[in-house]
Amino acid sequence: MHRSRSRKAAVTVLALAIVVATFVDAGAPEVRLSITKGFGEKVIVAIPLFEGDGAGLVTTEEIREVLTFDLEVSGYFSTVDNLEFVDETEADDRRTGSIDYPEWLALGGEVLVKGKISVVLTNLVIEAAVYDLAQGRPILGRRYTGQAADWRNAVHNLADDILQQLTGEMGIARTKIAFVSNATGEQQIYVMDYDGANQRRATRKNVMSIYPDWFPSRDRVIYTRFKGSGQETYALKISTGEEHRITSFPGLNAFASVSKLGNELLMTLSRDGNPEVYRLRADGSDPRRLTFNKSTESSPCWSPDDRRVAFVSDRAGSPQLYMMSASGGTAERLTYQGYYNTSPDWSPKGELIAFTARVDGVFQICTVDVNTKEITRLTTGGGQKEDPAWAPDGRHLVYTMQSGRKTDLYLLDIYELKPIKLTSGAGDYKSPAWTP
Repeated sequence: MHRSRSRKAAVTVLALAIVVATFVDAGAPEVRLSITKGFGEKVIVAIPLFEGDGAGLVTTEEIREVLTFDLEVSGYFSTVDNLEFVDETEADDRRTGSIDYPEWLALGGEVLVKGKISVVLTNLVIEAAVYDLAQGRPILGRRYTGQAADWRNAVHNLADDILQQLTGEMGIARTKIAFVSNATGEQQIYVMDYDGANQRRATRKNVMSIYPDWFPSRDRVIYTRFKGSGQETYALKISTGEEHRITSFPGLNAFASVSKLGNELLMTLSRDGNPEVYRLRADGSDPRRLTFNKSTESSPCWSPDDRRVAFVSDRAGSPQLYMMSASGGTAERLTYQGYYNTSPDWSPKGELIAFTARVDGVFQICTVDVNTKEITRLTTGGGQKEDPAWAPDGRHLVYTMQSGRKTDLYLLDIYELKPIKLTSGAGDYKSPAWTP
Protein backbone atom coordinates (compact mmCIF):
# COMPACT_ATOMS: atom_id res chain seq x y z
CA MET A 1 0.00 0.00 0.00
CA HIS A 2 1.20 3.48 -0.80
CA ARG A 3 2.86 4.99 2.28
CA SER A 4 1.02 8.32 2.07
CA ARG A 5 -2.26 6.67 3.05
CA SER A 6 -1.08 6.25 6.65
CA ARG A 7 1.00 9.41 6.88
CA LYS A 8 -0.30 12.14 9.17
CA ALA A 9 -0.20 15.70 7.89
CA ALA A 10 -1.63 19.05 8.80
CA VAL A 11 -3.74 20.88 6.27
CA THR A 12 -3.58 24.62 6.73
CA VAL A 13 -6.58 26.48 5.44
CA LEU A 14 -5.69 29.88 4.05
CA ALA A 15 -7.70 32.65 2.52
CA LEU A 16 -9.30 32.06 -0.84
CA ALA A 17 -7.62 33.99 -3.63
CA ILE A 18 -9.81 33.85 -6.70
CA VAL A 19 -7.65 34.58 -9.72
CA VAL A 20 -9.28 33.30 -12.89
CA ALA A 21 -6.96 33.21 -15.87
CA THR A 22 -9.67 33.93 -18.44
CA PHE A 23 -11.46 36.45 -16.26
CA VAL A 24 -10.46 39.83 -14.89
CA ASP A 25 -9.36 39.88 -11.22
CA ALA A 26 -10.53 43.03 -9.48
CA GLY A 27 -8.04 42.64 -6.61
CA ALA A 28 -8.56 42.68 -2.85
CA PRO A 29 -6.42 42.21 0.27
CA GLU A 30 -6.03 38.70 1.64
CA VAL A 31 -7.28 37.62 5.04
CA ARG A 32 -5.93 34.36 6.41
CA LEU A 33 -7.34 31.67 8.66
CA SER A 34 -6.28 28.21 9.68
CA ILE A 35 -8.14 24.98 10.30
CA THR A 36 -6.16 21.93 11.38
CA LYS A 37 -7.06 18.64 9.74
CA GLY A 38 -5.58 15.19 10.01
CA PHE A 39 -4.61 13.37 6.85
CA GLY A 40 -7.72 12.22 5.01
CA GLU A 41 -10.03 14.63 6.81
CA LYS A 42 -11.81 17.09 4.57
CA VAL A 43 -12.81 20.72 4.81
CA ILE A 44 -16.60 20.98 4.67
CA VAL A 45 -17.85 23.63 2.26
CA ALA A 46 -21.37 25.02 2.02
CA ILE A 47 -22.29 26.13 -1.51
CA PRO A 48 -25.71 27.80 -1.85
CA LEU A 49 -27.06 28.67 -5.28
CA PHE A 50 -25.42 31.80 -6.61
CA GLU A 51 -27.69 34.81 -6.83
CA GLY A 52 -28.70 36.24 -10.19
CA ASP A 53 -29.64 35.12 -13.67
CA GLY A 54 -27.51 33.59 -16.40
CA ALA A 55 -29.88 34.83 -19.14
CA GLY A 56 -30.34 31.30 -20.45
CA LEU A 57 -26.60 30.84 -21.00
CA VAL A 58 -25.90 29.19 -17.67
CA THR A 59 -27.97 28.39 -14.62
CA THR A 60 -27.02 28.79 -10.99
CA GLU A 61 -27.66 25.06 -10.60
CA GLU A 62 -25.03 24.32 -13.25
CA ILE A 63 -22.50 26.57 -11.54
CA ARG A 64 -23.03 24.86 -8.20
CA GLU A 65 -22.88 21.42 -9.79
CA VAL A 66 -19.52 22.08 -11.46
CA LEU A 67 -18.01 23.78 -8.41
CA THR A 68 -19.17 20.95 -6.15
CA PHE A 69 -17.74 18.32 -8.51
CA ASP A 70 -14.39 20.12 -8.73
CA LEU A 71 -14.00 20.53 -4.97
CA GLU A 72 -15.09 17.01 -4.09
CA VAL A 73 -12.97 15.35 -6.79
CA SER A 74 -9.89 17.16 -5.47
CA GLY A 75 -10.01 14.87 -2.44
CA TYR A 76 -9.62 17.69 0.07
CA PHE A 77 -13.21 18.86 0.40
CA SER A 78 -16.69 17.59 1.06
CA THR A 79 -19.79 19.71 0.62
CA VAL A 80 -22.89 20.09 2.76
CA ASP A 81 -25.26 17.72 0.98
CA ASN A 82 -28.60 18.84 2.41
CA LEU A 83 -29.18 21.35 -0.37
CA GLU A 84 -32.74 22.08 0.74
CA PHE A 85 -31.48 23.42 4.07
CA VAL A 86 -28.54 25.15 2.36
CA ASP A 87 -30.84 27.07 0.03
CA GLU A 88 -33.31 27.86 2.83
CA THR A 89 -30.49 29.32 4.92
CA GLU A 90 -29.29 31.32 1.92
CA ALA A 91 -32.82 32.63 1.34
CA ASP A 92 -32.95 33.77 4.98
CA ASP A 93 -29.58 35.54 4.56
CA ARG A 94 -30.88 37.40 1.53
CA ARG A 95 -34.05 38.45 3.32
CA THR A 96 -32.14 39.80 6.32
CA GLY A 97 -29.19 41.16 4.35
CA SER A 98 -26.75 39.44 6.73
CA ILE A 99 -25.06 36.06 7.17
CA ASP A 100 -26.38 33.79 9.91
CA TYR A 101 -23.06 32.21 10.83
CA PRO A 102 -24.45 30.00 13.64
CA GLU A 103 -27.04 28.57 11.26
CA TRP A 104 -24.42 27.76 8.63
CA LEU A 105 -22.28 26.11 11.30
CA ALA A 106 -25.30 24.11 12.41
CA LEU A 107 -25.49 22.70 8.87
CA GLY A 108 -21.95 21.38 9.32
CA GLY A 109 -20.11 23.86 7.16
CA GLU A 110 -16.64 25.23 7.90
CA VAL A 111 -16.28 27.42 4.81
CA LEU A 112 -19.08 29.17 2.92
CA VAL A 113 -18.91 30.18 -0.76
CA LYS A 114 -21.47 32.71 -1.97
CA GLY A 115 -21.76 34.30 -5.37
CA LYS A 116 -23.71 36.38 -7.84
CA ILE A 117 -23.91 36.06 -11.62
CA SER A 118 -25.17 38.35 -14.33
CA VAL A 119 -24.86 38.65 -18.09
CA VAL A 120 -24.10 41.90 -19.89
CA LEU A 121 -24.36 41.44 -23.65
CA THR A 122 -22.15 38.37 -24.23
CA ASN A 123 -20.12 38.82 -21.07
CA LEU A 124 -20.64 36.86 -17.88
CA VAL A 125 -20.00 38.61 -14.57
CA ILE A 126 -19.28 36.45 -11.53
CA GLU A 127 -18.87 37.86 -8.05
CA ALA A 128 -17.77 35.36 -5.43
CA ALA A 129 -16.98 35.59 -1.73
CA VAL A 130 -15.70 33.09 0.79
CA TYR A 131 -16.38 33.13 4.52
CA ASP A 132 -14.77 31.55 7.56
CA LEU A 133 -17.80 30.27 9.46
CA ALA A 134 -16.04 29.57 12.75
CA GLN A 135 -14.59 33.08 12.90
CA GLY A 136 -17.80 34.61 11.59
CA ARG A 137 -16.13 36.87 9.06
CA PRO A 138 -15.56 37.24 5.32
CA ILE A 139 -12.26 36.03 3.97
CA LEU A 140 -12.08 37.36 0.45
CA GLY A 141 -14.15 38.59 -2.47
CA ARG A 142 -13.50 38.73 -6.20
CA ARG A 143 -15.26 39.83 -9.36
CA TYR A 144 -14.72 38.42 -12.84
CA THR A 145 -15.90 39.24 -16.32
CA GLY A 146 -15.46 37.19 -19.46
CA GLN A 147 -17.24 35.52 -22.34
CA ALA A 148 -20.38 33.76 -21.13
CA ALA A 149 -19.40 30.67 -23.10
CA ASP A 150 -16.37 30.32 -20.82
CA TRP A 151 -18.39 29.97 -17.64
CA ARG A 152 -17.11 26.45 -16.96
CA ASN A 153 -13.51 27.68 -17.14
CA ALA A 154 -14.35 30.40 -14.63
CA VAL A 155 -15.80 27.89 -12.19
CA HIS A 156 -12.84 25.53 -12.68
CA ASN A 157 -10.48 28.40 -11.91
CA LEU A 158 -12.45 29.26 -8.81
CA ALA A 159 -12.24 25.65 -7.59
CA ASP A 160 -8.49 25.41 -8.25
CA ASP A 161 -7.81 28.65 -6.44
CA ILE A 162 -9.85 27.54 -3.44
CA LEU A 163 -7.81 24.36 -3.31
CA GLN A 164 -4.45 26.06 -3.66
CA GLN A 165 -5.14 28.68 -1.03
CA LEU A 166 -6.74 26.33 1.46
CA THR A 167 -4.30 23.41 1.13
CA GLY A 168 -1.25 24.65 -0.76
CA GLU A 169 -1.86 22.00 -3.44
CA MET A 170 -2.26 22.68 -7.14
CA GLY A 171 -5.67 21.82 -8.52
CA ILE A 172 -6.55 19.91 -11.69
CA ALA A 173 -9.89 21.52 -12.58
CA ARG A 174 -8.32 23.72 -15.27
CA THR A 175 -6.44 20.85 -16.90
CA LYS A 176 -7.25 19.06 -20.16
CA ILE A 177 -7.10 15.47 -21.32
CA ALA A 178 -6.16 14.44 -24.85
CA PHE A 179 -7.39 11.05 -26.03
CA VAL A 180 -8.16 8.91 -29.06
CA SER A 181 -11.71 8.26 -30.25
CA ASN A 182 -13.25 6.56 -33.26
CA ALA A 183 -16.58 8.36 -32.80
CA THR A 184 -16.45 9.60 -36.40
CA GLY A 185 -15.15 6.33 -37.83
CA GLU A 186 -11.35 6.75 -38.04
CA GLN A 187 -9.30 7.02 -34.85
CA GLN A 188 -8.58 10.70 -34.19
CA ILE A 189 -7.12 12.86 -31.42
CA TYR A 190 -9.62 14.69 -29.24
CA VAL A 191 -9.32 17.07 -26.29
CA MET A 192 -11.69 17.59 -23.36
CA ASP A 193 -11.82 19.23 -19.96
CA TYR A 194 -10.64 17.03 -17.12
CA ASP A 195 -14.24 16.30 -16.12
CA GLY A 196 -15.23 15.05 -19.60
CA ALA A 197 -16.94 18.26 -20.75
CA ASN A 198 -16.20 20.26 -23.91
CA GLN A 199 -15.03 17.34 -26.04
CA ARG A 200 -13.69 18.50 -29.38
CA ARG A 201 -11.85 16.88 -32.23
CA ALA A 202 -8.27 18.10 -32.67
CA THR A 203 -6.97 16.21 -35.73
CA ARG A 204 -8.75 16.57 -39.07
CA LYS A 205 -6.93 14.30 -41.51
CA ASN A 206 -8.89 11.14 -42.27
CA VAL A 207 -6.02 8.86 -41.29
CA MET A 208 -5.46 6.95 -38.06
CA SER A 209 -4.00 9.26 -35.38
CA ILE A 210 -2.99 7.80 -32.01
CA TYR A 211 -0.71 8.05 -28.94
CA PRO A 212 -1.04 11.74 -27.96
CA ASP A 213 1.26 13.41 -25.45
CA TRP A 214 1.35 17.03 -24.29
CA PHE A 215 4.10 19.59 -24.51
CA PRO A 216 4.58 21.45 -21.18
CA SER A 217 3.11 24.65 -22.69
CA ARG A 218 -0.26 22.81 -22.67
CA ASP A 219 -1.15 24.18 -26.11
CA ARG A 220 0.43 21.45 -28.26
CA VAL A 221 0.35 17.68 -28.49
CA ILE A 222 2.55 15.22 -30.32
CA TYR A 223 0.96 12.15 -31.83
CA THR A 224 1.53 9.27 -34.28
CA ARG A 225 -0.16 9.42 -37.68
CA PHE A 226 -0.34 6.44 -40.01
CA LYS A 227 0.89 6.93 -43.57
CA GLY A 228 0.29 3.93 -45.80
CA SER A 229 2.07 1.03 -44.12
CA GLY A 230 4.31 3.39 -42.15
CA GLN A 231 4.00 5.98 -39.40
CA GLU A 232 4.98 9.57 -38.76
CA THR A 233 4.77 11.82 -35.71
CA TYR A 234 3.26 15.30 -35.79
CA ALA A 235 3.05 18.22 -33.40
CA LEU A 236 -0.37 19.87 -33.30
CA LYS A 237 -1.31 23.25 -31.83
CA ILE A 238 -4.74 22.75 -30.28
CA SER A 239 -6.02 26.32 -30.51
CA THR A 240 -5.32 26.79 -34.23
CA GLY A 241 -5.08 23.29 -35.69
CA GLU A 242 -1.63 24.15 -37.07
CA GLU A 243 0.63 21.11 -37.24
CA HIS A 244 3.99 20.04 -38.58
CA ARG A 245 5.81 16.76 -38.97
CA ILE A 246 8.35 15.76 -36.33
CA THR A 247 9.62 12.34 -37.46
CA SER A 248 9.23 10.12 -40.49
CA PHE A 249 11.77 7.36 -39.97
CA PRO A 250 11.38 4.00 -41.71
CA GLY A 251 9.28 1.60 -39.69
CA LEU A 252 7.81 2.30 -36.28
CA ASN A 253 7.44 5.93 -35.07
CA ALA A 254 5.43 5.58 -31.87
CA PHE A 255 4.92 6.28 -28.17
CA ALA A 256 6.39 9.80 -28.26
CA SER A 257 6.90 11.21 -24.76
CA VAL A 258 7.76 14.88 -24.27
CA SER A 259 10.33 15.82 -21.62
CA LYS A 260 9.22 18.01 -18.75
CA LEU A 261 11.29 20.89 -20.17
CA GLY A 262 9.71 20.32 -23.59
CA ASN A 263 13.03 20.29 -25.43
CA GLU A 264 13.41 16.54 -25.97
CA LEU A 265 11.45 13.44 -26.87
CA LEU A 266 11.54 9.76 -26.09
CA MET A 267 10.20 7.44 -28.78
CA THR A 268 10.10 3.85 -29.91
CA LEU A 269 11.70 3.62 -33.35
CA SER A 270 12.51 0.61 -35.51
CA ARG A 271 14.75 2.51 -37.92
CA ASP A 272 17.57 0.05 -37.19
CA GLY A 273 15.32 -2.97 -37.63
CA ASN A 274 14.28 -3.67 -34.02
CA PRO A 275 11.91 -1.57 -31.87
CA GLU A 276 14.20 0.36 -29.52
CA VAL A 277 13.98 3.41 -27.26
CA TYR A 278 15.46 6.60 -28.69
CA ARG A 279 16.04 10.08 -27.34
CA LEU A 280 15.59 12.99 -29.79
CA ARG A 281 15.42 16.74 -29.83
CA ALA A 282 11.88 18.13 -29.77
CA ASP A 283 12.07 18.85 -33.51
CA GLY A 284 12.86 15.18 -34.24
CA SER A 285 16.54 15.71 -34.96
CA ASP A 286 19.60 14.02 -33.42
CA PRO A 287 18.10 10.59 -32.63
CA ARG A 288 20.21 8.76 -30.03
CA ARG A 289 19.55 5.10 -29.37
CA LEU A 290 19.27 4.25 -25.66
CA THR A 291 18.52 0.52 -25.71
CA PHE A 292 20.46 -2.22 -27.47
CA ASN A 293 18.65 -5.51 -27.17
CA LYS A 294 17.15 -8.16 -29.44
CA SER A 295 13.86 -7.86 -27.55
CA THR A 296 11.10 -5.33 -28.14
CA GLU A 297 11.53 -2.04 -26.20
CA SER A 298 8.55 0.30 -26.12
CA SER A 299 6.39 2.86 -24.28
CA PRO A 300 9.15 5.08 -22.83
CA CYS A 301 8.34 7.88 -20.39
CA TRP A 302 10.38 10.50 -18.55
CA SER A 303 10.93 10.88 -14.83
CA PRO A 304 9.79 14.29 -13.47
CA ASP A 305 13.38 15.59 -13.48
CA ASP A 306 14.10 14.27 -17.01
CA ARG A 307 17.05 12.28 -15.66
CA ARG A 308 15.60 8.77 -15.92
CA VAL A 309 13.49 6.77 -18.34
CA ALA A 310 10.97 4.02 -17.70
CA PHE A 311 10.03 1.68 -20.53
CA VAL A 312 8.65 -1.77 -21.37
CA SER A 313 10.80 -4.68 -22.52
CA ASP A 314 10.14 -8.37 -23.08
CA ARG A 315 13.83 -9.25 -22.67
CA ALA A 316 12.92 -11.51 -19.72
CA GLY A 317 10.34 -13.38 -21.77
CA SER A 318 7.27 -11.24 -21.07
CA PRO A 319 6.54 -7.49 -21.02
CA GLN A 320 7.95 -5.92 -17.83
CA LEU A 321 8.84 -2.42 -16.65
CA TYR A 322 12.45 -1.25 -16.62
CA MET A 323 14.21 1.96 -15.62
CA MET A 324 17.46 3.46 -16.81
CA SER A 325 19.37 6.72 -17.03
CA ALA A 326 18.11 9.11 -19.69
CA SER A 327 21.64 8.99 -21.08
CA GLY A 328 21.46 5.23 -21.60
CA GLY A 329 23.36 2.44 -19.91
CA THR A 330 22.26 -0.53 -17.84
CA ALA A 331 18.52 -0.94 -17.29
CA GLU A 332 17.08 -1.90 -13.91
CA ARG A 333 14.02 -4.14 -13.81
CA LEU A 334 11.12 -2.66 -11.81
CA THR A 335 8.38 -5.30 -11.96
CA TYR A 336 8.69 -8.96 -11.07
CA GLN A 337 5.10 -9.74 -10.12
CA GLY A 338 2.82 -10.81 -12.94
CA TYR A 339 3.46 -12.04 -16.45
CA TYR A 340 2.33 -8.95 -18.38
CA ASN A 341 3.10 -5.38 -17.24
CA THR A 342 3.05 -2.46 -19.66
CA SER A 343 2.02 1.20 -20.35
CA PRO A 344 4.12 3.01 -17.70
CA ASP A 345 3.52 6.64 -16.75
CA TRP A 346 5.77 8.32 -14.18
CA SER A 347 4.07 10.33 -11.42
CA PRO A 348 4.87 14.07 -11.33
CA LYS A 349 5.79 13.54 -7.67
CA GLY A 350 8.52 11.11 -8.66
CA GLU A 351 8.23 7.99 -6.54
CA LEU A 352 5.47 6.10 -8.33
CA ILE A 353 4.98 4.73 -11.84
CA ALA A 354 1.45 3.79 -12.86
CA PHE A 355 1.10 0.88 -15.27
CA THR A 356 -1.19 -1.78 -16.70
CA ALA A 357 -0.91 -5.29 -15.24
CA ARG A 358 -2.68 -8.47 -16.21
CA VAL A 359 -4.15 -9.94 -13.02
CA ASP A 360 -6.08 -13.21 -13.21
CA GLY A 361 -6.72 -12.63 -16.89
CA VAL A 362 -7.98 -9.05 -16.51
CA PHE A 363 -5.98 -5.87 -17.08
CA GLN A 364 -5.85 -3.71 -13.94
CA ILE A 365 -4.19 -0.40 -13.00
CA CYS A 366 -1.29 -0.61 -10.56
CA THR A 367 1.59 1.50 -9.29
CA VAL A 368 5.15 0.54 -8.52
CA ASP A 369 7.40 2.46 -6.12
CA VAL A 370 10.65 3.11 -7.99
CA ASN A 371 12.66 2.95 -4.76
CA THR A 372 11.16 -0.07 -2.98
CA LYS A 373 9.69 -1.90 -6.02
CA GLU A 374 6.48 -2.23 -3.99
CA ILE A 375 3.42 -2.74 -6.21
CA THR A 376 -0.04 -1.44 -5.30
CA ARG A 377 -3.13 -2.52 -7.19
CA LEU A 378 -5.57 0.36 -7.63
CA THR A 379 -8.47 -1.21 -9.53
CA THR A 380 -10.49 -4.38 -9.11
CA GLY A 381 -13.37 -6.19 -10.78
CA GLY A 382 -14.08 -7.04 -14.38
CA GLY A 383 -13.54 -4.87 -17.42
CA GLN A 384 -10.16 -4.41 -19.06
CA LYS A 385 -8.46 -1.33 -17.54
CA GLU A 386 -5.45 0.06 -19.37
CA ASP A 387 -3.29 3.06 -20.30
CA PRO A 388 -3.07 5.05 -17.04
CA ALA A 389 -1.98 8.70 -17.24
CA TRP A 390 -1.21 10.94 -14.27
CA ALA A 391 -2.80 14.29 -13.53
CA PRO A 392 -0.27 17.00 -12.71
CA ASP A 393 -1.18 16.77 -9.01
CA GLY A 394 0.26 13.24 -8.74
CA ARG A 395 -2.93 12.14 -6.97
CA HIS A 396 -5.33 11.41 -9.83
CA LEU A 397 -5.16 9.08 -12.81
CA VAL A 398 -7.18 8.73 -15.98
CA TYR A 399 -7.40 5.32 -17.63
CA THR A 400 -9.49 3.31 -20.07
CA MET A 401 -11.95 0.59 -19.17
CA GLN A 402 -13.68 -1.74 -21.57
CA SER A 403 -17.21 -2.81 -20.66
CA GLY A 404 -18.69 -5.17 -23.21
CA ARG A 405 -17.64 -3.78 -26.58
CA LYS A 406 -17.39 -0.17 -25.37
CA THR A 407 -14.27 1.53 -23.99
CA ASP A 408 -14.49 4.73 -21.91
CA LEU A 409 -12.28 6.92 -19.78
CA TYR A 410 -12.36 6.90 -15.99
CA LEU A 411 -10.86 9.19 -13.37
CA LEU A 412 -9.38 7.74 -10.19
CA ASP A 413 -8.10 9.25 -6.93
CA ILE A 414 -5.29 6.88 -5.86
CA TYR A 415 -6.19 7.33 -2.18
CA GLU A 416 -9.97 7.08 -2.34
CA LEU A 417 -10.12 4.51 -5.18
CA LYS A 418 -13.60 5.44 -6.35
CA PRO A 419 -13.58 5.53 -10.18
CA ILE A 420 -15.59 8.23 -11.94
CA LYS A 421 -16.72 7.68 -15.52
CA LEU A 422 -15.80 10.66 -17.71
CA THR A 423 -17.05 9.73 -21.17
CA SER A 424 -20.15 8.34 -22.83
CA GLY A 425 -21.75 8.36 -26.25
CA ALA A 426 -20.71 6.87 -29.56
CA GLY A 427 -17.29 5.42 -30.16
CA ASP A 428 -14.45 4.25 -27.97
CA TYR A 429 -12.19 6.44 -25.86
CA LYS A 430 -8.55 5.38 -25.50
CA SER A 431 -4.92 6.46 -24.95
CA PRO A 432 -5.52 9.37 -22.55
CA ALA A 433 -2.83 11.96 -21.86
CA TRP A 434 -3.22 14.61 -19.14
CA THR A 435 -1.82 18.12 -19.50
CA PRO A 436 1.33 18.52 -17.36
